[in-house]
Amino acid sequence: MPVKNFKFQLFLISLLALASCAKETRVEERLVFWKSELYKIIPTGTPQEEALNKLKEIDSEAFVNLLSGNISSKLENIEGNGIPCKDWVLVATTEIQDNAVIKHSISSTGRCL
Repeated sequence: MPVKNFKFQLFLISLLALASCAKETRVEERLVFWKSELYKIIPTGTPQEEALNKLKEIDSEAFVNLLSGNISSKLENIEGNGIPCKDWVLVATTEIQDNAVIKHSISSTGRCL
């Protein structure tokens, strides 16, 4: 009986892993999309104020970090299937140097089990 139970648990873990991989693939696709999109909308060299205004069109709560001068914005929520993550949030950090954009970094955070 314990062997049967172990096999069933292993089966469930495998399903969980497959669901997780599929979700991460979708998140990765959106990360690639947004990185490309941000460089089209807000190219390197864009003044900070203009970059902030354009990012506020995507996220009305985008803001400038007063310590670093970088801009933080939420790009997108991606719904999950609940296993292992309920949803994902894609966030951008637009790095500013000498009052102009030098780089966009995008990260994802999941609300997971």
